[in-house]
Amino acid sequence: MPDLQRHDCAVAFCCDRKFFHFALFMIRQIAFHNPVRRFDFVISTEDDLQVPDWALPFGIVLHRPAALPDVANHPNLDGKAAYLHRFFLAREFLGRYRRILYLDCDMFVEGGDLNRLFETDMGSHPVGMVLDSRYFLVAEFHAAEFRLAGLPAMPYANAGLKLIDTRAYCEQEVERRSFDAVKIAPEAIILADQSMLNLALKGQFAKLAPCWNWQLTDRLPLITARYPVFLRHFISVTKPDRDSSGKLDPRFNLAYREFLTNFIPELLPTLAPPCDVTPIGLKDLAKMALKHLGASRLIADFLADHPDPYRANL
Repeated sequence: MPDLQRHDCAVAFCCDRKFFHFALFMIRQIAFHNPVRRFDFVISTEDDLQVPDWALPFGIVLHRPAALPDVANHPNLDGKAAYLHRFFLAREFLGRYRRILYLDCDMFVEGGDLNRLFETDMGSHPVGMVLDSRYFLVAEFHAAEFRLAGLPAMPYANAGLKLIDTRAYCEQEVERRSFDAVKIAPEAIILADQSMLNLALKGQFAKLAPCWNWQLTDRLPLITARYPVFLRHFISVTKPDRDSSGKLDPRFNLAYREFLTNFIPELLPTLAPPCDVTPIGLKDLAKMALKHLGASRLIADFLADHPDPYRANL
């Protein structure tokens, strides 16, 4: 891609061959919702991947990350190399990108102006993230990582979306502090990179609106009838590519199906079949309503803290 087309911000993914097509799926969605974009696309991977011809117009940068440090041999980090390379993004692209928006590959893009998101004021914080979904469900949430490390309750983020200020991230040594967390509190490394980053930051991050990393699609589907979300994150084992139970809106599976049919038909057999079209029964509707009502007060307070999706709480 010619230098003239490069920008000072990028949307980045860290994945291996297994998740490459999900990154391409999201890139296509992001490009659709951001037709006049002022950011690049980066995929950081150890695998020898090739951008398919149909995706070349997106100008995707394939990047090979550095080797992981020995501390990555922690048992709970085994097989998580692709996840851990996200810690390198700021250092490896310092000087090239002012800001990087890292995204997990198990997300579904429904809107949002990423050009505006990149300009969000994060104060002195090196990263902006969305609080974990458990804050919607537990009034006094105290993350297990903090408890196991002997730390008090502090803001705890889901690490599936990170708005990174590359200079602040490097100057505040977030990468080193995150890997040091594995040595300091190895028993607290429960969710790989998410545990590491939260232990390193200890609640010191800019709080982004939950619409940027919506984690409750399967548990509280009624909330988004009134609260528009931009990126849905399928955080549990219930994901559109592998679930046919009907817990998720069938449009997600359908979108994957249409994407694979048009661009990567050889992967269609890996996709879960569509769910049963039988209408939801009274028992399931009642369970859904009870969960919704039980969480409504916490969620209302939570959403009230973020009236502007392009403004972070510092």
